[in-house]
Amino acid sequence: MNDAAGVKKLLRDRHHISSAQFHGDYNAVDTLIDLHSAIASAGLTDKQAESIAWVYGVDLTQADAAAQMGVTRQTVKQSVDEAAEKIAAVYRKWNYGGIDVEYPLDEETTEDNEMEAA
Repeated sequence: MNDAAGVKKLLRDRHHISSAQFHGDYNAVDTLIDLHSAIASAGLTDKQAESIAWVYGVDLTQADAAAQMGVTRQTVKQSVDEAAEKIAAVYRKWNYGGIDVEYPLDEETTEDNEMEAA
């Protein structure tokens, strides 16, 4: 969680983690509470928060999020990157360390997200 890449993985897996909490995974509950606190504490701009919400909350591609927001895909990518770094900075401040989250992901979704990051 101490770097932007770890934060992006956590954001990407948030729905799977959320599902796990309903199966008695209390670590999932703690992880989600901490994530929401980190997001709230990160001082995101409106555009960064909106980009995170579309890309990771609604699971849109960066291109689709850009269309919804009326900006370019590059603007969404930059906003997501900056937001992830700000959230990672909060985790570093908390001395949070790392967490291991293993949830099976839809192969197509993973490939789409990897292509978006390129």
